[in-house]
Amino acid sequence: MIENFSVIFLSIVLEALPFVMLGAFISSIIQIYVSENTIAKILPKNKFIGLLAASLAGLVFPVCECAIIPITRRLIKKGVPLNIAVTFMLAVPIVNPVVLLSTYYAFHSKPYVVFIRGGFGLLAAITIGFLTGIMEEKKNPLKPSFIENDSICSCGFDHSYKKQKSKFLEIVQHMNMELYDIGKLLILGAFISAAFQTIVSRKYILLVGEHSIYSITAMMLFAFVLSLCSEADAFIASTFLGQFSLGGIVSFLILGPMIDIKNTLMLTASFKSRFVIKLIFLVFIICFIIGYIINAAIKIGVIQ
Repeated sequence: MIENFSVIFLSIVLEALPFVMLGAFISSIIQIYVSENTIAKILPKNKFIGLLAASLAGLVFPVCECAIIPITRRLIKKGVPLNIAVTFMLAVPIVNPVVLLSTYYAFHSKPYVVFIRGGFGLLAAITIGFLTGIMEEKKNPLKPSFIENDSICSCGFDHSYKKQKSKFLEIVQHMNMELYDIGKLLILGAFISAAFQTIVSRKYILLVGEHSIYSITAMMLFAFVLSLCSEADAFIASTFLGQFSLGGIVSFLILGPMIDIKNTLMLTASFKSRFVIKLIFLVFIICFIIGYIINAAIKIGVIQ
């Protein structure tokens, strides 16, 4: 049992680590050199073009997950329409080169998972952003009492070194902070996944995992609780292949980067509770529908 646990745990950590480091490095460069003003100017204000551009922004701005909510908050304050800002917030952690590359590497035996995750992730972000815009209309989702603190970077860290001359040193320190924050979650996620597959009888896992509805629900709740980094979550998800339905695994891969315990706490700090509840509800519903559609497609032979 200990041997099996060690193999699963170490394989997850070692496979995910290079992508976590790459993601943290690229994200740190963007955090130092690209401001919210730049992003706000690039995103079109047109309702439909803006949604599409926001959903694809992660291909150019693969920002770390700890930064996406503070950046979104500032974009809304700068006048970016709510539906576009929400789409940007939900899509960037999924539709970006590092995440898609890590997903391809984790699911090398099923490379089409990359397209399913990217395509449905993009569709989910646009749909939720569009619905959020309709539900909130012209209401401001930010808390009235929220005061912007300019000494805090958009990633949420207090950078006392911000005034230093060396940009390289800023990138290194920013990357170190992100790796420390993300690394803890990666180790915790790998530990839980390895323990779950080692301790729990395969009979009971399959009882839930093979059910088209239970598997989706279980994997979505798993993603919400684990709060993994999107550069590493594919390696956790891939260990459940053959045990949980593909629809459940894809729901895990899409919901986790959009909303989890960590993101919920960050949202409630600066957004109104009404808005946060609606957003969480929409994310769970849309991700469940996506998982169900994928499981239905497998049953009729559209997906092998």
